[in-house]
Amino acid sequence: HEILYANQYLINLFGFDPVGRHCWQYIHASKDGPCEFCSNDKLLDQDGKPAQPYQWEYQNPFNKKWYAAKDQAVMWSTGKYVRLEIATDITEQKQLQHFLQEARRQADLAAGIRSRFVALVAHDLKSPFFSIIQMIRRILERETFSHRAHQQFLENIVENGHRMLQMIDDLLSMDRFEKAEVKLDRSFFDVSEMADEVLQNFSHLAFEKGIRIINYIPAESMLYADKYLYFVVLNNLVSNAVKFNEKGGEIEVLIPEADRPMMIAVRDNGKGMSQDYLQNLFKADVKTSSRGTSGEKGSGLGLIFCQDILNAHHGTIHVESERDSGTTFYIELPECSDAHIRPDIGESKDMPRNNNLRSHLS
Repeated sequence: HEILYANQYLINLFGFDPVGRHCWQYIHASKDGPCEFCSNDKLLDQDGKPAQPYQWEYQNPFNKKWYAAKDQAVMWSTGKYVRLEIATDITEQKQLQHFLQEARRQADLAAGIRSRFVALVAHDLKSPFFSIIQMIRRILERETFSHRAHQQFLENIVENGHRMLQMIDDLLSMDRFEKAEVKLDRSFFDVSEMADEVLQNFSHLAFEKGIRIINYIPAESMLYADKYLYFVVLNNLVSNAVKFNEKGGEIEVLIPEADRPMMIAVRDNGKGMSQDYLQNLFKADVKTSSRGTSGEKGSGLGLIFCQDILNAHHGTIHVESERDSGTTFYIELPECSDAHIRPDIGESKDMPRNNNLRSHLS
């Protein structure tokens, strides 16, 4: 175990000449005895002759580098066999290997998620197709039926057709985001005006369900984003709030924190979600679609698409909810750092809450 020779590279690496010292104490692990991985007993055969070179890899505990070592028995000047060890630094190779292994693991994980996602979507697409086929078959098989029944069949067919089209649109949009084919068309816009438009879209449905929808965002609250895509996000969140709220419920769209004007919240006092359900809400490979309080159906893809949109903006989306205690979704964009292109949003953001009412639909 005594070191008889060290080249200049080894001397420079450890900062001293180790000749005359024990390898296990100064090169490998600073132990009190030979290392458990010592190759001395592998270098000579049963007849005491040099065996085949022994090759192995290890990570040095001192400098944390990886080495590929090749050990073999050679005759020293004293006439005795000694161990010649040639170690090659393979740290970069190990790092690349680890990177490739991690990339492969991530690819396998993504493939598994995509496979489960495709299976879920295929199942969801089959359901409305099956319903349409069954309803058309009933129409064809029955010679007479009431006008109301006929109308109901056709309405159901149209509803299922729209549901399939929406699911296909969501899938195509998500695929475009994954392939980075979507180019954001950012501009400044008044998010309070946008909230008015979104709430107006759901005013009829909210009236039918007896739900009050209120816009508390101050006038001239400016955001910098792709206006169309941000509208898609806000529209989806309000749609869900209406879908899962009960008669007499209330939905608010607001800026929840005065010092974070880039954050918008959509809050409802509907049926809420369990913590187990929340954990899977943004997972594409887990089915989270459920019926609304009036039996409304959905694909379960809307929130995933919203997350893709926020990610593309380097923003965030998160949710707080409890069963039977309502739900609040928060969407936040990064601050616009270029002051010269950021318009003055006025003083309306500091107005009291009661004066912030932009629209109130019930």
